[in-house]
Amino acid sequence: MPARMSKREIERHYFERFRQDYPLPEGVIEYWDRPSGGPDVFVNGEERLGIEITRFFLEDGALKHSEQQQRKRRDVVVSRAQETYSRDGGKSFELSFSFNKESPINSVEKLAAKLAKLAKSLEGHPGGRVSKGTFQNIAELSFVYLNATEYLDPRWRVMQAHSGPGVMSEEQLRNIIRTKEEKAKSYQPCDSYWLVVIVDSFDRAQEQEIPTDGLGRIDSQMFEKVIIYVTPYGDIVEVK
Repeated sequence: MPARMSKREIERHYFERFRQDYPLPEGVIEYWDRPSGGPDVFVNGEERLGIEITRFFLEDGALKHSEQQQRKRRDVVVSRAQETYSRDGGKSFELSFSFNKESPINSVEKLAAKLAKLAKSLEGHPGGRVSKGTFQNIAELSFVYLNATEYLDPRWRVMQAHSGPGVMSEEQLRNIIRTKEEKAKSYQPCDSYWLVVIVDSFDRAQEQEIPTDGLGRIDSQMFEKVIIYVTPYGDIVEVK
């Protein structure tokens, strides 16, 4: 998915994929682009269907330690560290970093300064994987790799390691449904409503597996259907 898409563009992107993998009632598609009064999509046919699109993140994106927040900070930290190191007359080698999820980034500026200092200490290093002892005072780091070749346009990179996906939490799914039911009280009138819950397996902040024994029964007073849509594979799970 292209970077810097707006929330509405992201929802439309997922809906266009969803409609290719799941049959919709006959009707004219209408996107709702206003900030309130939704839902996100209407299907106007013999009856009017309202479809709300939402993404299932593993953690609340407002939390500092969430993947949504940390991946932004990793990129900024590495970029600023390279700027600082280069400004101080550093070599034009390349560094790659992986960060320790157990020690989330709190101060971008302080960590960037530490990485620039680490780079200075690696001048003369033959290249390859840097021993953990070299950066043992930087708790946020888990791995560093030095490409000692000097380039005209060197790039420092985030090369983040991730564990395998966890199992979807029914409790979190219930919370998503309840939150959307509350929002739905202000929806434009429709004959029925669906809730489509997106799980993008290519997004580490969303990557999760449906329980092998399926999901338990989750009732909704508002949504006729609650559908989990797993991209990019097109897998569909209808919540009972």
